[in-house]
Amino acid sequence: MRRDVALPRRVWRYLRRTDWPLIPVALAILGFGLIMQWSVAGAREIPSGHLIRMAAAGFVGLVAASLPAKFWRSWAWPAYVGCLFFLIVVLVTGDSTNYARRWIRLGGSFKLQPSEFTKIALLLVLAKWFADHPRPRRLTDLFKPGLIVAIPAALILVEPDLGTALTTAPLFLAMAWLAGTPWKTLRWLFILPVLLAPFAYLSIENYQRERIQTWWNQDQLTEEEIADAGFHLWHAKLAIGSGGMNGFGWGQGPENRLDRLPERHNDFIFPVIAEEFGLIGSVGFLLLYALLPIVALGRAMRYRDPFTRLVIAGVGVHFAVHLCINVGVSSGAWPTTGLPLPMISWGGSSMVVSGAAIGMALAIGATPTPLFHDRAFEG
Repeated sequence: MRRDVALPRRVWRYLRRTDWPLIPVALAILGFGLIMQWSVAGAREIPSGHLIRMAAAGFVGLVAASLPAKFWRSWAWPAYVGCLFFLIVVLVTGDSTNYARRWIRLGGSFKLQPSEFTKIALLLVLAKWFADHPRPRRLTDLFKPGLIVAIPAALILVEPDLGTALTTAPLFLAMAWLAGTPWKTLRWLFILPVLLAPFAYLSIENYQRERIQTWWNQDQLTEEEIADAGFHLWHAKLAIGSGGMNGFGWGQGPENRLDRLPERHNDFIFPVIAEEFGLIGSVGFLLLYALLPIVALGRAMRYRDPFTRLVIAGVGVHFAVHLCINVGVSSGAWPTTGLPLPMISWGGSSMVVSGAAIGMALAIGATPTPLFHDRAFEG
């Protein structure tokens, strides 16, 4: 009986110590994701596969939340090295789908996408690096952490998985800025990609170059281009525009019901939201999702320990970057590339990583003895 009473008290004390506002926001996003996957599945039966993914994310989140900050800090480098190993394995023995080799088959229909788990490892190792080293002041101070990011990004590009590789650069820039890098130093990292863009364009695959050309000329596409390279973008914009102010209603979107929107369960889930809930529902969803990185960044600022602050803020940046790229691609703001919207899209690896990220932020924020660093008290 005493144990039954003690457990709720321990949970309550844990929630009081940690960044508990992340929990209701994440649950609300998960619930909305279930509603949208239900609609995509035909609005008849609740998609059991998505429920299994949600349960897996919840379990992983609970496990991650129960581990102390010392564990996450000490396992940052082993996790990073392990992810590099699996990124190499997937290039050699991984399953090939749509000209890309991104998954390791675990058995049956279960697949593991190492690039998704690399996002967490990269976040942890960057937080540890910046916490353990003096505040970056010169461009040369960012060379080693930049190399830490460049190695897995290059392996992910070889798969090829341009969407996931693109998420590494904003994470690195945000973590460098949060670590105290002056703007006069950081600005060169914004200028350099612009200067290298022409060379990058020449080095990418032909289909990726075709997608960029289609995006650039999206308002002058011919019928042949709409039926080929511009198919995803055209139907995504058609779904978003046809939703109007109030939308067609849940499960009633024509592009969704008639199966004319490719990857609508995954990378192009936002056009379904816009089509069925209109401008009002879309803005409401974006505000709800944006609340997650806003809460994470706001809560992170109260910590004086650099590692704690960087990890929790990094989790917020992780979700913010995915929101901007995913919604930007499906609305025509960026060239078409595949990237799921965490906790909304179908992907199992993405869902599990999202649970791990939330749980990790809760665990590190709840540490009763923060690992203070001398740099944390600098002006």
